Amino acid sequence: MTLPGSRIHSASIDLSAIRDNAAVLARGAGSRVLVADVRADAYGHGLTAVIDAALDGGAFVRDLDFAASADAHSDFVSAGVALYGLSSDPELRSAMRVSALVVGTKTIDAGESVSYGYTWTASVRTNLALVGIGYADGLDRIASNVGSLLLGGVARRIVGRVAMNALVLDLGEDSAAIGDEAVVFGDPGAGEPAVRDWAGSLGRPSAEIVSVFGSHLPRVY
Repeated sequence: MTLPGSRIHSASIDLSAIRDNAAVLARGAGSRVLVADVRADAYGHGLTAVIDAALDGGAFVRDLDFAASADAHSDFVSAGVALYGLSSDPELRSAMRVSALVVGTKTIDAGESVSYGYTWTASVRTNLALVGIGYADGLDRIASNVGSLLLGGVARRIVGRVAMNALVLDLGEDSAAIGDEAVVFGDPGAGEPAVRDWAGSLGRPSAEIVSVFGSHLPRVY
């Protein structure tokens, strides 16, 4: 199903967050030079755009190998996960937000199962939302029956297996409409789950999560 004029799923990149994070880290580096780590297409955030934002924030970008080893040089300090707001320092802001739209809804009765393999069966009559994001879009299949997305201001659990381009959320007695947005992770300051929360629920490092999503989803700056 296609929703005209809408992106089914996307990774929104806040370049101002990267710029501001670079400024915070540059101040903390003191007399040392802050080197932006932009390996893996800037951790999935987009190499060219991130370089410009990091430079605006006061970071230095040389080459990828140098950035990776900058901490071994006394005059330099490397900014990796912190640059993208993936650490727990409260002064830093997460730069990536991943979301997808509801593309279908359904109500099932107790005893009915969802998704392939039928790994989850409803214990009571419940409402479901089909969301247009799956493992081909970078959402790890380990999230099946484990992870949650924020929909309608409430964390909704993924039920059944994550499919190639879709997953199912259990809404209970609540409802959703086609076109509603479900957030995988985003801005904790706005009440959205942090990327580290999503990564922690799957037992994955935050750097891996953003790098994979960023390489699979369309990026919006």
